[in-house]
Amino acid sequence: MSKVETVSLRIFGRDLTLACPPKEKDNLIKAAKLFNEELDNINDKNNALIIAGLTLANKLLSSDTKSDKVSDLDFSKLINKIEKAIEK
Repeated sequence: MSKVETVSLRIFGRDLTLACPPKEKDNLIKAAKLFNEELDNINDKNNALIIAGLTLANKLLSSDTKSDKVSDLDFSKLINKIEKAIEK
């Protein structure tokens, strides 16, 4: 059984607690910060989560050069974790 750590995040004004492997904790925190920054730039708050997710996914797919940090992240899994936590 692998170890997990809990991470408390605030996304779009909501407090979330997620479990993740210790080696993913820092990236999860950075991703949440990036996601919140993207959300802050969106005026349409009703669709902000969808727009921010699509914007970040588009930026990832559009980047010509992927740094090691970006290529190590699996944004689709992260987005799914955040969406599931928000739906609760």
